[in-house]
Amino acid sequence: MHADQATTPRPRGFSAHWRPYAELLSYLKPYRGRFFFGVSMGVLYALLNGSIPLIVKYVGDSVFPGGADQEAIRKAAMSGMGAKVDAVVLACLLVPLVMILRGFFSFMNSYQMSWVSLRVLTDIRSKLFASIVGQSMEFFDRARAGKLMSRVMNDTQVAQSTLSQLSVSLFKQPVALVAGVVAVMLIDWKFSIITLVLFPVCIVPVALFGRKVRKAGEAEEQLAGEMNVILQETFAGIRLIKSYAEEKLMISMFNRAAKRQFRNSLRVRKSTEITSPLVEIVAAAGVGLALFYVYAAELSAAKFLALMAGIFLLYEPIKSLSRIHMQLQKCLSATTNIFELMRQPPAIVDAPGARELEKCRGEIVYEDVEFSYGPQAPALRGVSLRIEPGQRVALVGSSGSGKSTMLSLALRFYDPQRGSVSLDGHDLRGLRIESVRKHVGIVTQDTFLFHDTIYNNILFGRQDATKEEVEEAARQAYAHDFILAQPLGYDSVVGDKGCMLSGGQQQRLSIARALLKNAPVLLLDEATSALDSESERMIQSALEKLSAGKTVVAIAHRLSTVLTADRIVVMSEGRIAAVGTHGELLQSSPAYRTLYEMQFHHIPDAAEAVTA
Repeated sequence: MHADQATTPRPRGFSAHWRPYAELLSYLKPYRGRFFFGVSMGVLYALLNGSIPLIVKYVGDSVFPGGADQEAIRKAAMSGMGAKVDAVVLACLLVPLVMILRGFFSFMNSYQMSWVSLRVLTDIRSKLFASIVGQSMEFFDRARAGKLMSRVMNDTQVAQSTLSQLSVSLFKQPVALVAGVVAVMLIDWKFSIITLVLFPVCIVPVALFGRKVRKAGEAEEQLAGEMNVILQETFAGIRLIKSYAEEKLMISMFNRAAKRQFRNSLRVRKSTEITSPLVEIVAAAGVGLALFYVYAAELSAAKFLALMAGIFLLYEPIKSLSRIHMQLQKCLSATTNIFELMRQPPAIVDAPGARELEKCRGEIVYEDVEFSYGPQAPALRGVSLRIEPGQRVALVGSSGSGKSTMLSLALRFYDPQRGSVSLDGHDLRGLRIESVRKHVGIVTQDTFLFHDTIYNNILFGRQDATKEEVEEAARQAYAHDFILAQPLGYDSVVGDKGCMLSGGQQQRLSIARALLKNAPVLLLDEATSALDSESERMIQSALEKLSAGKTVVAIAHRLSTVLTADRIVVMSEGRIAAVGTHGELLQSSPAYRTLYEMQFHHIPDAAEAVTA
């Protein structure tokens, strides 16, 4: 199961079904003043909208007495019979006045509800993003970045859209429906009963297609996540894709996903949109019965127009209310995914009462540590190692021997399943995570630069650093000169993952970032791997200056970079095979001697081993 999916079975039952909606509505609390103002505007709109049949009847009775034509009206007005001129003027002004107020209330209702729903969208996205970023490394080891992006962007958008539509419809339309029914009942209750008796039939198509919308809506969100995965992996691995000339493969994969999305989205739209014509058919049947009643009861033209206006005004609230169930069904999957992800606790958290590490000497102790990334063989098996403050220790060994895991545990990306890792005598599990990591600097072989300026990429090491400190860190990393050669100097944008710079330049910026942080513990994961020989010598010199008085733990695949280390730790299959200096290990460790012979292509003699 991926980390972006629920880690526990989803609860069932009525309360569980409505829980995502209740959580969604809880985000309205900070904006309840504006929300209720919008609701009040919607209620005023609904009441005014419901009064239109009565206004139509009043206008009809005032302007069309007895169904006379315009000439008859003029003569009646001149003779003082029928409609009075002042009544006609009032009737003529009443219609535009009502429509102006109706439009104003409708606009204010829609605007306020849109404002609230968009703020809620922003809040949910921010909280969801913070929840994801706060997860432990093992979460990201299993998660697919594309699906996480889909959760933050697509699912939250679905939730916001539903909240916006419901906020407008849930309060306004029921009031409009009741007001309209009351109005037509006041005009002619028999007519109203005949036409309104068919309205409950409108629920049938809603119930019939609601389940289909929910199932198709869940599939739609899943397919949207798959498309995001393809997009993210394609853009992230575009160099690999182009180097293998597999652009057509990725295009084909995306096209297949897009077609599946198209077919599923079509099912959603079909199930959603078919309810409108079905409701219209029911409404048309009601109008037919109404016309028959008009003929039988010999209603006046004014009353008939008023009743027809009332019936058609009732159609919009009924249509909107009939869609609410389907909107809720489509929203259920998205909101469930969002809030389950928010509720998922990180695997690595601060323990209750965790201490703040104010100062750090740099003593690191691994005590009988065992760690596994999963059901496979352990990455570390009973590892015990003490690194003294200010000591420079190199970790060497073949791939998969556990070197990177040692660094990850020192940063508390993971907790050991057995044993402990301590810093200055404090078990890392008893210290606040942030206080541990602020005392540890790291440079990895997989350099990552943000799509930002060179200055901001270095400043990431310490946000409160001055411009002079940033430039000094760049000088120590031998990056200052090439930075000034860039078109905009420190303000030059490095491109996606630093693609506008060479590999060596990227690495030197990464080292400058660590130099700026100036942490008492420095972790190096083959930090000079991307540098040419000349740059490597410069960086080694800078790192030697940086390591003065600091604890340095360096992973090295090239033994030439660690020959001067205080201690070299040879690792094999998750265990420490040997510890010593270069000379000691050449004499005592067959594993280290084999590594040396493979890299330097000769067998050291006894004298070389002693003097090394």
